[in-house]
Amino acid sequence: MNSFVRNRLPLLTFVVVIFILGIGFGAIAVKTLEYSVKNNLFNYFNDFMKGLEGLEYNQKSLVSESIKFNLLNIFIIWAFGLSVIIMPLITVLIFFKGFVLGFTVGFLVSEYSYKGIFVALSAIFPQNVLIIPAYILAAVIGIYFSVRIIKYYRGRERLNFQDFITYTMEMVLLAGILLGGSLIETYASPFLFKLVLRLIY
Repeated sequence: MNSFVRNRLPLLTFVVVIFILGIGFGAIAVKTLEYSVKNNLFNYFNDFMKGLEGLEYNQKSLVSESIKFNLLNIFIIWAFGLSVIIMPLITVLIFFKGFVLGFTVGFLVSEYSYKGIFVALSAIFPQNVLIIPAYILAAVIGIYFSVRIIKYYRGRERLNFQDFITYTMEMVLLAGILLGGSLIETYASPFLFKLVLRLIY
């Protein structure tokens, strides 16, 4: 375990920095929005929040879509890790994840002040406690395996089928964590979101 962390620590630091940069750019992007665009987003989200109390939705369909989305992303990272050429796109995916999170939270805080903080904590934070670390670890594992492939072709690393199995099983484990995130996103976050809306409106 110690060697696992030690060998991947530089990559982990790099991926975390990429994710944080994504959050920063996402938050900055909120400030650059034109007034008309920001106003449309505000009206849309405000109507959504006010109408959420009476909203009926199919939880099975929602959790299914969330699971499909997360599993697809893990599969993409897994596949990119097997390809030296497109491996850098893993960092693009992590940056985009951070950008979306930064933009969403930035918009909520910008438009709703302290209420936006509570909304973000109830609707966004719970599932991301699992989802964000899972994606970051998946990115680290994918990039690390791709680097090992490069070293293998240069004669500096040994790789066998067992390494591939281990790599795949690590991704499967992270996919399982993402399933937990999907369940929280579907069943826990909406409940907390409605609770917060009742308190602040």
